[in-house]
Amino acid sequence: MNDPAQHAVPPSMFRWLAEVPDDRPVALLLRHSVRDELPSDDIGYALPLNELGVRLARALGAAMQGRVRTLRSSPVSRCVQTAELIGDAAGVALEVVPDRMLGDPGAYVIDRQLAGRNWLTMGSRGIMEHLAFRDEPLPGTEPPDAGARKLVRHMLAVAVDMPGLHVFVTHDILLAATAARFVGPPQGPEPWPRYVEGAFFWRDASGVKAAYRDACRGGLPDGAPSPPR
Repeated sequence: MNDPAQHAVPPSMFRWLAEVPDDRPVALLLRHSVRDELPSDDIGYALPLNELGVRLARALGAAMQGRVRTLRSSPVSRCVQTAELIGDAAGVALEVVPDRMLGDPGAYVIDRQLAGRNWLTMGSRGIMEHLAFRDEPLPGTEPPDAGARKLVRHMLAVAVDMPGLHVFVTHDILLAATAARFVGPPQGPEPWPRYVEGAFFWRDASGVKAAYRDACRGGLPDGAPSPPR
């Protein structure tokens, strides 16, 4: 991994951990920590975290000391491992609950076989770009708005009545799509999610609030609007 920025927890994570409310449930949709490069033409479901990935997951967990209430994860091993390390560093003895909504099939994927073909033909970045900027579904998937609404409703239902942080570890595609639908499409030279980067969701009197990187939007219904053009 040649990008030095990928060797640290994204700074926005510490900002939002300091700014999100601590008196209500907050859902954190988080990309898993660092793994080695994927083999060619292989989704790499069995690829674990590497040494850097272990270190970054622990660093993020340490910043959540005393605040984590639930841990849920895509069933893929590197996501489960990320959640376990976060919980350990946060000082909580919680079981990591496998959550199909965070993987495939899940909030976005209806037909795993068809969706897998998208990955082979478009790659993860091509899929993220489609889900962030276009409204029509890819083969085997929900329309992007519907998938985002489904996932955020699910997370907030899990978190309800338990003030604190509720961590949902997933993959870059689901994070990119959901963040784009709730706070707007990605911008800048590095538009796609870094490792251990996440979006925060919670409810207040105005509706649902969403925070990701430098953006925060409030007054949203449980379903996000289409991203601004």
